Parts: sequence; C-alpha cells; structure tokens
Amino acid sequence: MEVTRTFGIIGDTIYFPLIDAGAADFESTPVTFASGDTQYSIDGGAFGNTNANPSHEGNGIYSLVNTAAERSGAVIVITIIDQTVPKAWEDQSVIIYTGLGALVETCKTVIIGVVEDTDDAPTTTTFEAFRLAPNTTEEATADHMNGRLLTFTSGANLGEQVAISGYALANSKEFYTVGTMTAAPADGDRFVVT
Repeated sequence: MEVTRTFGIIGDTIYFPLIDAGAADFESTPVTFASGDTQYSIDGGAFGNTNANPSHEGNGIYSLVNTAAERSGAVIVITIIDQTVPKAWEDQSVIIYTGLGALVETCKTVIIGVVEDTDDAPTTTTFEAFRLAPNTTEEATADHMNGRLLTFTSGANLGEQVAISGYALANSKEFYTVGTMTAAPADGDRFVVT
C-alpha cells in the first residue's frame, strides 16, 4: 500500500503528517519531540536544529513554525527523525523550493539605492547616492544610466518615477540628474533603477 505524504505552508508554518513507525497510519497520538529530532538545511548547507519543535494539530497532522533564517534559501530541507529506539514515527523530510534563487537573480538586474546628501544638497533634479545589496557594484561609465527609470520607494517622492538624464560616479558615490521631482529627496530616501 502506498501512502502519499504531502505538506503545506501557511506564512511561517509548515504542516505535515507523521506516520506510525512500522505502520501506514498517521501518528495521531501526540508525540514528544527531543532536541535534534527536527533539523533544517538551507541550499545544501549543514543541518542544524530548528528553533522550535513541531506541534500536533490533530489526526496525525503536525505543524512547525520556522524562523526567517530557517526560510531564507532557494531550497530548504527539513528532516523529522525520531532519535529514540524503538522509533515512534517513520522518518520524514520536507523539501521546499522557494523560488528565492530566481528572485535574487532577478534583483541583480535592478539597482537599489539610497540618497546620501552629506556632500551636496539634493535638488528636485539632482542627488547623490550609494547602492544597496544585492547589486552593489557601481557603474563607472558616465551617462551609463541615461534613459533608465528611477522610482522612489520611500520618502516624500514615494512612488514617483522619473527618467535619468545624467549619471556619473565619483568617490564611490553615484550622481544622478533626473526629470523634475515633486520634492528634493532627503538623506536615506530609497529608490530603484530599472
């Protein structure tokens, strides 16, 4: 008899069944988990204990709340292994493909920046900035960004999009000339260039 094992994810919680050791029935009597029974690996890295132990939801379905660090990869593997002898449940694994790797690759083509106004005060058409991760390598070629769109993601210009008409790099700072904005950006305002 084949037993289909599936799992579900809601927010930071993973739901999965446990099967009685040596049987095909769900482990409906709540089990006690010890440290090391549930471990996780991110993107093929070493396994470590999960921050929390699973909880019995009922009818042999268990839940495991994961921290942000435990969900921070493209491929997450969680093992639920009974360390006792004899085992109370069949060993299980949950493999999650988050798509995060593709998202990070996509983000490498988007420039994320933050306004830095210690040298020159920003105006409604010019400002200087630093790049933020994941794409922190500044472009040295003058006017390389010309024609691209710059959209503010915070500050007084939140959501405003302007075309870049001038670009330069000096002392690891990027200098932008753009179409007229509603307000001069402030130090710490964030933006993206696409």
